[in-house]
Amino acid sequence: MEGQIVITELDYIRLSKLIGTARMEKSVELKNLEVLANEIKRAKKINSKKITPEFVTMNSVVKVFNKKTKQTMTVKIVYPKEADFKKSYVSVFSPLGSALLGYKVGDSVLFEAPKAKVEIIIENIEYQPEASGDFFV
Repeated sequence: MEGQIVITELDYIRLSKLIGTARMEKSVELKNLEVLANEIKRAKKINSKKITPEFVTMNSVVKVFNKKTKQTMTVKIVYPKEADFKKSYVSVFSPLGSALLGYKVGDSVLFEAPKAKVEIIIENIEYQPEASGDFFV
């Protein structure tokens, strides 16, 4: 969906560097990188200490509801090296991870999964580092 997304300046800087590195190394599917690059480019950048707790930032733990399957799941948005399916740690380079970043509680988010388009609703943010005073510098 084309709503306004908000990310922290720190997330923007870190992700921009990661995207640049991944493009050079060709370590991630280009389509996924371009989706994330376009999302963070259009996002409103805000100081980490000023972002409100209802926005999904890096390392947030997010509860989402899949509109088609009627299932709820909780995922943590992480950097690619920390991704771990068993722990529900989702890479920001994945379609789901890049779709969630910058959106807020209550938003409906549509993204391209490998087999079909998926629409999810952000139900809750169980943990957002900035809201908890955790600034990963």
